Amino acid sequence: PAVPTLSSVTQPTCATATGSFTITNYSASNTYAFSPTGPTVSGTGVVTASAGTYTVTASANGCTSAASSSVTVNAQPATPVQPTLSAVTQPTCSTATGSFTITNYSASNTYAFSPTGPTVSGTGVVTASAGTYTVTASANGCTSAASSSVTVNAQPATPAQPTLSTVTQPTCSTATGSFTITNYSASNTYTFSPAGPTVSGSGVVTASAGTYSVTASANGCTSVASSSVTVNAQPATPSAPTV
Repeated sequence: PAVPTLSSVTQPTCATATGSFTITNYSASNTYAFSPTGPTVSGTGVVTASAGTYTVTASANGCTSAASSSVTVNAQPATPVQPTLSAVTQPTCSTATGSFTITNYSASNTYAFSPTGPTVSGTGVVTASAGTYTVTASANGCTSAASSSVTVNAQPATPAQPTLSTVTQPTCSTATGSFTITNYSASNTYTFSPAGPTVSGSGVVTASAGTYSVTASANGCTSVASSSVTVNAQPATPSAPTV
């Protein structure tokens, strides 16, 4: 038989472990032997083979051809492992983004996020705004299964700086004064400096003599201090005249 001629090498893919090539002068009356052994040939001359470098001989009538030139079937490209995610750090009052870690990170992979937006450092730390994310890893033209999801919360809201107005000073008959937090919110906690005043459910503050500023806290966050207001000392009432 004539020396087999080989062509049309198709390499393995991410989903297919074997490749193929064609004996272009294939004849069904020949028997084909592969070196090394392993490949199989179809009735149309298409050879299916795992990774390796092969030559082929054709035999008929007790005679064997010279070996063909060689063809190489590559190893199946490796699909990256499914990313594993951990160590979620949530946004803080002063930081709008959170983070999480790809614990099996590899610098040879390309990572894609769904939804898009996060960025990954050279050590596998992902910086992300609020959202619920999954991650895939790609290399060699192959893409992993998606990771389990992680959620980055929205940044906690810092209360607005309190605004103070309507100072009412102590009177001869009332030892305390008052002022109003005009942007009062019942969901905030108010702290006075110096301590001492009390605030009503409508934002009216009762205070003894002093100069005060106020901060508002919520969600673990504290506002900038308000401008200050001063409550005067109670005016002194003259003692009764003696006759």
